[in-house]
Amino acid sequence: MKKQLLKKFYAFIIMILFSIVTANAQIVYTDVNPDSVLSCSSISGCSGNYSLDLNTDGINDFILGTRSSRIGCRCGGPRGGHLALADNDSALISSTSLSWIADTAGGYALNTVIDSSLGWTNVDHILASKLVYCGLCTELGVVVVRSPGSGNWNNIYGKYLALKIQVGTDFYYGWIKLGVGTDIDSVSITIMEYAYNSIPNQPILAGQTIAAGIIENSFASSINLFPNPADNHLTIALGSNNKKVDVTITDITGKIIYTITTNETNKIEVNTKEFIEGIYVVQIQAADFIGTKKLAVEK
Repeated sequence: MKKQLLKKFYAFIIMILFSIVTANAQIVYTDVNPDSVLSCSSISGCSGNYSLDLNTDGINDFILGTRSSRIGCRCGGPRGGHLALADNDSALISSTSLSWIADTAGGYALNTVIDSSLGWTNVDHILASKLVYCGLCTELGVVVVRSPGSGNWNNIYGKYLALKIQVGTDFYYGWIKLGVGTDIDSVSITIMEYAYNSIPNQPILAGQTIAAGIIENSFASSINLFPNPADNHLTIALGSNNKKVDVTITDITGKIIYTITTNETNKIEVNTKEFIEGIYVVQIQAADFIGTKKLAVEK
């Protein structure tokens, strides 16, 4: 009798956790269509800025754009030689006093958790830059030298930059999907889409466009666990979701008991012989979708 009551208690706790996840996610998504492209060339100059009002309250939180710094090249002096910076084109994002940026080399991948744990900065952030400078003068004129592009986002397309804004005492987390490139004489930045979680102080996944609870309801319905309750073996049937799938099983305290990543399969076999009796949470993640299932283990 005591054992049955304990199982019911565990099941009740899991249900509460699921309802919290569903309630604490309201994603506000914006598709920039067509994509907004900004560029800067050492020949023709720059094309302007893109003002981003992440939470649509009429206040711009970030400014994305391109810029160029020119000093110029000239020949002079007794030997006719002169070294001077000719051009430094950059693609960058600027934040206000109440907005922050978090970045990593190559941008964040899809489904990266964006929350307070990231390294947030509140300064102008150069995504990529292209340096063109003057070499020695010759009889034919100045020798122009072009350096390779540099920066975390140099020729990176379709990755995510993490964003955070403050309203009052609350923080809101979001993302923006970008493409940044450098060419022989130019840099460019492409703004594709962005989103934020309108529930204060709650995380968002990079690329997430819909509330987690809604994703879970549609995706999880195609996933089956059997037998459930399990004894020494569990089969996770993935239905038609047979591309890359990440599976994580945790106990009720959140401790990871099992994890695996698979490709091109419609089922996963799990040895549960070493699992102790109790309730577990099985999370299945594929592309933009996350499904969560409850698993009972009985010996």
